[in-house]
Amino acid sequence: MADPSLAAVIGANRGIGLGVVKEFLAHGWSVIATARKPDAASELLALGATNPGRLEIQPLDMTNPSQLDAFAAAMAGRKLDAVLVNAGIPGPDHMSASQATAAEIGTLMFTNAVAPIRLARALAGSVREKTGVLAFTSSIMGSVALNADGYHELYRASKAALNSLSRGLWAEVKGRGVTLLTLHPGWVRTDMGGPSAPVGVEESAHGLVAVIERERGKHHHAFIDYTGKDVAW
Repeated sequence: MADPSLAAVIGANRGIGLGVVKEFLAHGWSVIATARKPDAASELLALGATNPGRLEIQPLDMTNPSQLDAFAAAMAGRKLDAVLVNAGIPGPDHMSASQATAAEIGTLMFTNAVAPIRLARALAGSVREKTGVLAFTSSIMGSVALNADGYHELYRASKAALNSLSRGLWAEVKGRGVTLLTLHPGWVRTDMGGPSAPVGVEESAHGLVAVIERERGKHHHAFIDYTGKDVAW
């Protein structure tokens, strides 16, 4: 019997990341899930107890470059069938480029754009050739084409930066036969999305995993939402 497919979900202690871990497990995958403080990730720990041997929890703080490099090194020699880099922050409450400090911009851009690309680049060699998927949780708010109101401009800029950097990463990895996905999870009811968001975590996670499974082996870079529809760059 073949080993189950193996996914790595980065930023999985709550919200969309946790939902994606649950969905992968429900689909029969094994999962490596990261959290900044694994000992405090009670829901992940409970999942591990009910899925023995199929869920591995690793510490990872996306704002710590040495931890990014150490995690990638720990994955060397393993074959990952899917990687979802899910970490992100909303940015300062004022949401304004006119009020932002250099420290606020640095934290937002590093967490939402630079660190995900740095980690994905380091993990690319561990993604299975021909059928592997390397994916980012981005946002429709990172679409330049669809920016009609400019709302939450700093967060938009960070996701647009992630989208642009992911396009550059595609130029590096496309010869390896992997698929690269930039994903919009919907406006989801999480701590970041708020209670008024129209999409539940389970619905978003179900769609994201379905898209990842559908896109295996397509060997392209696509910007897709959780329902499977293309999003304009």
